[in-house]
Amino acid sequence: MTLAKNSSGPAVGSMLDNRYADEKGRLYFYDNAKFILIFLVVLAHAISPFKSGGDGHVLFHYLWRVINTLHMPCLIFISGFFAKKYIRPDGSINVQRPFTYIVYYVAAQIAVGAFEVFVLKYSISKSFLAPRSSLWFLVCLIWWYLLLPVIDKIDPKKMMVIAVVAGLLFGYDEKISNFMAISRVITHFPFFLFGYYLTQDKMDKLFTKKARLISIPVLVAALGSVALIMYLFSYDAGVFDFDINKFITCDTSYFRIFEDKGINPVFWLLPRVWFYACAAALSFGFLVWVPRKKNIFTVFGARTLAVYILHRFLYLAYLEKGGFGWCNYFDTFGLRLLMIVIAFGITVVLSLYPCYWPFQMLGKIKVKGLLKKQP
Repeated sequence: MTLAKNSSGPAVGSMLDNRYADEKGRLYFYDNAKFILIFLVVLAHAISPFKSGGDGHVLFHYLWRVINTLHMPCLIFISGFFAKKYIRPDGSINVQRPFTYIVYYVAAQIAVGAFEVFVLKYSISKSFLAPRSSLWFLVCLIWWYLLLPVIDKIDPKKMMVIAVVAGLLFGYDEKISNFMAISRVITHFPFFLFGYYLTQDKMDKLFTKKARLISIPVLVAALGSVALIMYLFSYDAGVFDFDINKFITCDTSYFRIFEDKGINPVFWLLPRVWFYACAAALSFGFLVWVPRKKNIFTVFGARTLAVYILHRFLYLAYLEKGGFGWCNYFDTFGLRLLMIVIAFGITVVLSLYPCYWPFQMLGKIKVKGLLKKQP
């Protein structure tokens, strides 16, 4: 696919008619994709306690791996795609975007920390700059937006190569940590960057019969590779004695994964190569089949950040270590399957306007003194 620097934005192209977009030109496709992906985020957390033992744990472990290889890379790709208007045609930048993410992060960090201390009775002494729970995504967005004015001056193809190579090589830094989500900032950056460079004209090629035909063997290969990787690399029953899940979550250095495993360091980056390839294949296969027309859940696609943050409170209480241990009630295979339905219900409820309203209010906090006034 051709890469284009700072293209005109997503609301253009062949999909822009009343079947595929609202009166403001907002394409239903992206909201549909975001809602499905945020549901997968909630579902992955819902089934995570089931992947290490009990009824159907192999099935849930496989499902967890597939979902986690897909949902964040694809959400990050879409975030990058919608970052195009951050840099205006005159070269100025829309500083409100990263500022709003900073506001969201500060508010969420305080709220999650307070919930852990006062409700779950945790004893915490972490830095404010170490994202709590899944707030790393907000920190990544802040970093990427701050970097875009510099990166935008570099040739897209060269920058993509640099981003991928950096994502592979920084795993060798044994000091890399959760501080300011730096590990995930670097590892996930290629997905954001590819979305930023990709034009709507190229995205439109997803909506063809040819793309759907191609997606079938691509999905089969990707899903099969997840099964193979699960067989070869597993912390409880794999051929190789290390946890491949650490490559999927992208928050651990190679040294911590391979320490004393007797594997040549040259090969340590190969699981991350697989992760990049599999995530790209699953994202392509997923996006090809996302509905383009308006659906009953389309309206919720604009509220995914609220779901992403708010479901963390339920998840922390859901885990046994959180003090409530709601996951312990789902001790049969049937009840664990029911959690899929419950996860969907939670996603819908947290997408409703009352849950979204606080984020809408936070988003209205402006940096008027820093914004450049437009004529």
